[in-house]
Amino acid sequence: MSDPAPITLNAIVPSGGGQCKELELTADRKENGMDVKRKIEKLSNVPAEDMEIFVTRDGSQKWLRDDDTLEGIEDSAVLTVGVHGTSGGQNYTDEELPDTAVENSIAAKGENSYYFAHSRKADVPEEHRIVSGGSPQKLGEGAALAEPISAMKLASDQVRPERAILNYAWGDEKDSVKIYVSAEAEPQALEAAGDGKADQVKVSFSPRSCELRIHAEKLDWVLDLNPLYYEIAPDECKFRVSQSKRITLTLKKKEAYTWLKLLKPDA
Repeated sequence: MSDPAPITLNAIVPSGGGQCKELELTADRKENGMDVKRKIEKLSNVPAEDMEIFVTRDGSQKWLRDDDTLEGIEDSAVLTVGVHGTSGGQNYTDEELPDTAVENSIAAKGENSYYFAHSRKADVPEEHRIVSGGSPQKLGEGAALAEPISAMKLASDQVRPERAILNYAWGDEKDSVKIYVSAEAEPQALEAAGDGKADQVKVSFSPRSCELRIHAEKLDWVLDLNPLYYEIAPDECKFRVSQSKRITLTLKKKEAYTWLKLLKPDA
């Protein structure tokens, strides 16, 4: 027999400019996905018909369809909300993005718009997220460096401590997908990135993955998108650093499918 008690749900909803906000709502297990969308609509002013909802289950995200009930969803479950745009056509630069998620998505992508926010939960406890470096090595007797080596160069040759970038947003465009890491969502990472002109920011692309790495003084901030749901063209991908605002990664699609998911879920 199902539990009649209401459950609490935490919805991660795009709020524009690469940011997202968390909303708390209650629901009965007999309610369905559309009922949840209407509750979120009242709290966020995002139209229910423009939403897609994914629920985190067993460490991966599952699509919550409109007619799916909440049976089997745990209390305090996290819902990730995608927002579709339905019209548009205006062109904006990165620095002129509108304030709301729906306007942002529609302005940038028109009828193909899809704006998605992520707030990742850490896979390991906080105290285990920073990994210590390798053991120290002694220089040979009388050894001398031929030229000065920067702290960043030394660090790049060793295993550096890492901290995951947990909050980001992404949007589907006709020929590419954009990933946004904003200063509001990840202030420490953006502070470490600076203007990106001194090799603080490194991005590597492969057909099914993308890694953003930001060198701070004592550790690396890392966003590891792997595996991507669809293939990209690595040689045509790029990134941009808008100091103190956001980092934008542009993933060039190998084929111009509309992406409804960014990452391939665990099997």
